[in-house]
Amino acid sequence: MNKIEKKIVKTFGNIVSRQVCTNPARVRRLLAAAYGLVGWRNSLLRKSGLEEAYTKMGAALSRLICKSFLHPENSIMVNIFFPCEILHSLDIIPVFPEVLSAYLVNSGCEQVFAEAAENADVPESFCSYHKIMIGFAETGVLPKPLSIVNTTLACDANRLSFRRLAEYYRIPHLVVDVPDKIDREAEHYVAAQLRAVTATLEDSCQRKMNWNRLCEAVSIADRSLKSFRDYLEIRGNCSLPVTMSGELYSLIATHVLLGTPEGEDYFKTLKQVAQTAPPSAGKKRILWLHILPNWQDSMRAVFEQNGRCEIVGCDITYDVLIEMDPRRPYESMARRLLHNINNGGAERRIAAAVFYAKKLRADGVLIFCHWGCKQTMGLSQLAKNTLEAEGFPTLVLDGDGCDSRNVSDGQMVTRVNAFLEQLEGEK
Repeated sequence: MNKIEKKIVKTFGNIVSRQVCTNPARVRRLLAAAYGLVGWRNSLLRKSGLEEAYTKMGAALSRLICKSFLHPENSIMVNIFFPCEILHSLDIIPVFPEVLSAYLVNSGCEQVFAEAAENADVPESFCSYHKIMIGFAETGVLPKPLSIVNTTLACDANRLSFRRLAEYYRIPHLVVDVPDKIDREAEHYVAAQLRAVTATLEDSCQRKMNWNRLCEAVSIADRSLKSFRDYLEIRGNCSLPVTMSGELYSLIATHVLLGTPEGEDYFKTLKQVAQTAPPSAGKKRILWLHILPNWQDSMRAVFEQNGRCEIVGCDITYDVLIEMDPRRPYESMARRLLHNINNGGAERRIAAAVFYAKKLRADGVLIFCHWGCKQTMGLSQLAKNTLEAEGFPTLVLDGDGCDSRNVSDGQMVTRVNAFLEQLEGEK
């Protein structure tokens, strides 16, 4: 982001922040117009390589958020793990806190919503993504969705925040319970819940699920995940200018937009780019665990611009890459929830980190302890010990994925640079 763009964002953020309390409807229109404009602009840009994939996914995501603001009567609030093939097949717009909060911080106006939530008795130590979402909703800016649906996987904050917002909006709240035991009984149990959610949504939006559309969405999801698996096989032997925002786009494509043509096109492009990419040469290869602070200029400078390192993967994108059966859509979606590396004890996630660190030929691993995420903070030292025992130097870095109040740029840059120097000194 150049100086002019930074000035525009700062000015826009100030305009939004000043009007939140006095005219939330106007703020909503401003944000809808801004994100709609970004989506329109990105759809017209002609890029190639990774930039093409990122630009198209950014356009799809901006349009999705804009639609959710303009048509709340056809939107459902979900957490990042809910299988949205159900929503896409019913032409329902998904709304999710991870992207809303990320867009707000990149618009320079997240603080006013975080402070609004804290003033409404949300703890300061609460996950920033959900805190900002609560403030965004309870200030009146985020319009009331049709209902809320979330899974028990894998974040404690989402259970509390979604329940609070369902009570605030006075709308139905559905929860899909995901047991940590993986067997046929658990698969039937979760699949039955997903069928029940579908039936409830059919009543809410007053239209029936088209079985063929659901099967096609799952078929697209299966092809998308296969393309991503192929990409990861190639990624271990090539160098790519991956960005922090790009890894977040991959998160969206493997979750909320999984099962859509946009998601499938994204992974096709990733695979094609990787197939013609040059071999790795000199840069230190970093496997990133947890969310990425793509709003933070200092971190972008280190990981995208200085030429010393590159991000080879992130565990929120490869959290579950199993094959899916379009003939059994509900069972396939249930298996995806059950086999998620975040389901159950920390050992699954740590074992996956070791596996992908080897597959992607990582030189080191960075564990990002996002503000308020007890799960990641709790496993960080165990993960560090395990990864280093496997030969992967590991940095545990505290930060915040979406609240600029909770970071110390100078300290973070110093620690990351020291870590890179350590890797560069390794034989």
